Amino acid sequence: MSRANVRVRPAAAEDIPGLVDLTRSVDLYSGQFSGRPIVDDGTEHLTRRFAEILAEGVRTLLVAVDDSLVVGLLVARPDTVGAIDLTPVLHVSHLLVTPSHRRRGVGRALLAAVVHVAEERGVDRLVATVASGSREGNRYLARLGFAPLVVHRVASVSGLRRSLGLADLPERMAVLRRARLLRGQRSVSPRAARRA
Repeated sequence: MSRANVRVRPAAAEDIPGLVDLTRSVDLYSGQFSGRPIVDDGTEHLTRRFAEILAEGVRTLLVAVDDSLVVGLLVARPDTVGAIDLTPVLHVSHLLVTPSHRRRGVGRALLAAVVHVAEERGVDRLVATVASGSREGNRYLARLGFAPLVVHRVASVSGLRRSLGLADLPERMAVLRRARLLRGQRSVSPRAARRA
């Protein structure tokens, strides 16, 4: 496939409809990032979220544009390697390219732009998040030199409660309290209770 004639730049408010269309063209609804599907309430949620990202000024939102069509996006934010290792990194949480423009240099152009952002900020490392089930995404980043760092696993609180045997903890506590109260009432003799 031929190379796309792509220009990468910071996103602006007028890019939001294109960002929404791009995001909806990629299968984010499978829950590849959060472990659960995005609630598909039309474009309202995504429109609001992109507007918030642009307004907050913490994250960097880059767009790849081909003939005024948004064909790729990258979201990055300043971070550290971890809670204990405070090495500064630029965390790329979303690198998305519309399916029709893949294998045409769009992802490479977005990553080249974020390298410049990192250098401007004096950050020496990039961390990229990719869905564990995305073989293509994992291979792509590995070819570019990204090495595995950690594996993030996601679980629902209710599922983890069940796995840990905590699912019925509130009910068990109520039963224990009632049993304790009954034992306390039985230990008081009927005569002592009458005197009191």
